[in-house]
Amino acid sequence: MASYPADWLPLTDSDIDGLAWQFTDSAYADDTYADWSLDRRLEGFLRQRGLLGIAEDGDAFGLVLERVMACIGALSRSVPRIR
Repeated sequence: MASYPADWLPLTDSDIDGLAWQFTDSAYADDTYADWSLDRRLEGFLRQRGLLGIAEDGDAFGLVLERVMACIGALSRSVPRIR
């Protein structure tokens, strides 16, 4: 039986989507942290919310990071480009 850190339960797809979209709407996704890499921004976001178990679990972190990148891609396709 797998054991999980006390601050999180196994993540559902809905949980991952929610975290990813929350990240894209946070200060970690804007110019405030522009000089940080995306993974460092996401780690800061998770830690700031007390989600240390996700921040420190490579598999869980990877799932959230992949979803964040998908959300960023979706946002970039939906924003009209200024020429």
